[in-house]
Amino acid sequence: MKRIRSIYAEHYIKRSHRAKHTPRVGRPWRPRVIAWAGPTAFMRDRWYERSAWYKARIQKPEIVPNLHIIDPNRIVETFEERTKAERSREIDIGFKKREEKIDVEKDEGLLEKLARKRELEIDLDKLSFDQLSIYDHFNIFDDLFVPGVYFYNTQRFGVRYGSNSVERGNLLTAKVASDPPKLEIESFGTGGFNTVLMVNMDGDAFTEAEKDGIDKTQVIHWMVSNIPDGSDEGETIVPYVPPIPFKGTGYHRVVFILFRHQEKISLDEFKKEKMDFGERVFKLNRFFKQRENEITPSGLNFAQFRWDESVDKVLDEIGYKSPRFFYEWNEPLTPDQKEFPKKVMPFNYYLDMYRPKEVVEREMFKKKLEKLVHEGKCEKANYPDTMYVENRKKLPRWQHKELMMENVGKGKYAALYLQNGYVNAVEQGIKKQEEEELKKGVSSS
Repeated sequence: MKRIRSIYAEHYIKRSHRAKHTPRVGRPWRPRVIAWAGPTAFMRDRWYERSAWYKARIQKPEIVPNLHIIDPNRIVETFEERTKAERSREIDIGFKKREEKIDVEKDEGLLEKLARKRELEIDLDKLSFDQLSIYDHFNIFDDLFVPGVYFYNTQRFGVRYGSNSVERGNLLTAKVASDPPKLEIESFGTGGFNTVLMVNMDGDAFTEAEKDGIDKTQVIHWMVSNIPDGSDEGETIVPYVPPIPFKGTGYHRVVFILFRHQEKISLDEFKKEKMDFGERVFKLNRFFKQRENEITPSGLNFAQFRWDESVDKVLDEIGYKSPRFFYEWNEPLTPDQKEFPKKVMPFNYYLDMYRPKEVVEREMFKKKLEKLVHEGKCEKANYPDTMYVENRKKLPRWQHKELMMENVGKGKYAALYLQNGYVNAVEQGIKKQEEEELKKGVSSS
């Protein structure tokens, strides 16, 4: 049998363990399975690489630099772990829990038959639920009173905004609550009075938070006192103001709390006639401590309200400007700077990662002044690059990308087109979007 010379024989490398000739085979050649790693493993200029990765036809893995990796499983408890551990409840400030014993004659066979045919109907309003678990989940008692305080709902208490009811933290918009709600208070037929308070637990943006303060602050939106048993109308101490969740602050927990008392109580010191939110800052824990011998909490309902256009209208009527809140992101984590980084990336991006923020801002401000002096204005271009074909041939790739980013105001170049009064481009973009939507609404009407 004639030995065929290897195609790599003329390129033989010393101590490469590569055969100069093909081995002698006494049987027909059979196809062998090769691990496919892409076309790069079979390029003609890869024969000289003395690497086991090439011989196995497998792409060599990329070495990624060590970054700051945070494993949430080691820091945050899972949902199952948190639900297993019961929170410590020490002080019950309400009435004794109502134990309702329901004696119903049930036919197991009939119930099974109805369930199998999907004809079994269950009244969800009559089902009991774990009251304290939902309140603990939203941290209601801790933010209203102090940690360790709780009470049970011992009096049926309903709050309705038209067709929308307030119950167990459901989601509502501020527009739904533009008018005072309708109250549904259970009557025991034994006399007595009720007092209802409506407070926003997340709406106090007017006072600084106390580090060691026990009494947490809320904003009171409504207070009706001395409601006779069997009625839903009483003496208005604080006139109603709709919930005001400022844009960017997320969902606000608005709580309706019901207090039960046998005699009429005087709450003239809490009367508010003005619509000033600074005067509506309220401390429910202190209010209860002053009158804990007269009133007892018997019911609680709450919902989560989010921002919509009605919030701005209410603030304009009161005389306030509509604030906007934005999240302050942390500085991005960057690896240690090296002269020859393992991960390849454009040099201008890599160097910008380690430049001081003040230097970049000063450079952008200087560029903005140059545009104002030479062009008379500093506005975004209609297109990233109108001379794209010519600039792509004439300019280096990195410089061409920088030019397109500057024209559209992307990345660090967003500071070029900030108007007076705006801190960042996100705030300016949201405001412009709102103005455009307002113009469309006016034109359509």
